[in-house]
Amino acid sequence: MDRTTELMPNFRRMNKTEITGDSTRHVLTFNPNSAKPGKEIYVNIPKLKADSVLVPDSMALVFDFKNSNTKSWFRNNLGKLLQERLEIRLSGEKVYDNSGESLLEVYKDLWLHNKQRDYMVEDSIASEATRKKISKDDVANDDAVATALFEVFGTKQKIRINKILKDHGLYAPHNMANDLQYVITLSTADEIMNAQGGESMEGYTLENIELEYESIDNIELARKAENLYGSERELSFEHATLTKKTEWSKDSTIINETINVPRR
Repeated sequence: MDRTTELMPNFRRMNKTEITGDSTRHVLTFNPNSAKPGKEIYVNIPKLKADSVLVPDSMALVFDFKNSNTKSWFRNNLGKLLQERLEIRLSGEKVYDNSGESLLEVYKDLWLHNKQRDYMVEDSIASEATRKKISKDDVANDDAVATALFEVFGTKQKIRINKILKDHGLYAPHNMANDLQYVITLSTADEIMNAQGGESMEGYTLENIELEYESIDNIELARKAENLYGSERELSFEHATLTKKTEWSKDSTIINETINVPRR
């Protein structure tokens, strides 16, 4: 460890260390394995082995996108647009609830650099030609890049399950005393689709839904994650967020809000 000549005199350059372990890719089939607009998808975070940890940002719902009208195609960032509402529940209690999840997450992704967006085809961030290919739009042209990408990905798309799991560090579901559940309410077709002139959006179906994630088998990593739960914290972060939507009259002069905080 040594000091640097940067403008921050208190900054110290750290030596990198390496921890290795066997990586495993898990694929779980949903039952039922299809869903339509307005339906809720319940994702129960699976338990891992005692010596395993979840690879951050690896958990996702993978599905085939089936368009009901071949004269329409989905808009950019389908994986986020599909999530009209997202609820996260810990042992049945809501720790996150946002009925405008798609709007919030699509806005965040607009700030990504173009080079980052170029590698997010599985997340449905792609050119219009590529999205028409995936949607099986009947005017999809023979764009060379779109054709090549379609040959690789086909109609497979993703909804990433990463809120809390990604943002709050290493996560080991084996050590959690309570179950973690995600509830995704799918958006209507007119909120995610474009159509040719005079045509309507007739709907869509998510087919062959699977839950995919990766884990690493390493006892040292697992023990470090387990220490986060040794102080009787049920989640590996300091606070939970509940986004609540209420309607107020323009003529109201006093607003009363009741916040029910569960006892620890």
